[in-house]
Amino acid sequence: MQDRRTRALCVLVLVLLAPVAQSCPISSGIADFAVPAGTPVEAAAGELAAPELQVVSITRGVGERHASCDDVGLLTLQLYWPRGNDYKLRDIGFRFQAIGADTGYAIFPAGAVSGKVDGRKSQFVFMWRDGAPSTQRPLDFEVEVRAVTRGNVIGPPTRLRIASAPSG
Repeated sequence: MQDRRTRALCVLVLVLLAPVAQSCPISSGIADFAVPAGTPVEAAAGELAAPELQVVSITRGVGERHASCDDVGLLTLQLYWPRGNDYKLRDIGFRFQAIGADTGYAIFPAGAVSGKVDGRKSQFVFMWRDGAPSTQRPLDFEVEVRAVTRGNVIGPPTRLRIASAPSG
């Protein structure tokens, strides 16, 4: 009877821990940025400038081999906050939205986010389930980025083209 209980307990522990073992331990460093619900208000002239943006890297998934992160795609963007804004970079968040062709991937979060601040720049790492190269779709879209304040004031957009063929 004791062996049955021990086995049942072991099976239960393994079932509960399996998702943790299969999850990818990479941290994006992105945090949610709380803004009030409702329609954003456009910023007054000079209140918020459009951020500058560049692609640092695009890493496509290699499929499920041995590590839990093998099927994860990574898009790393560097954001530069221009001088002359009424807000400091640490006091605002950013909304990222894919524009154009449907990527087939949920790369960007629905709400505003913030990244680690280093002076006037911030880096954002976005992750998605990319799968094996044989199942990947090409990436070819524009990302629109807007600054947003805690009062839901939104700045003008910046757009940047993102393009990458499947890995392989």
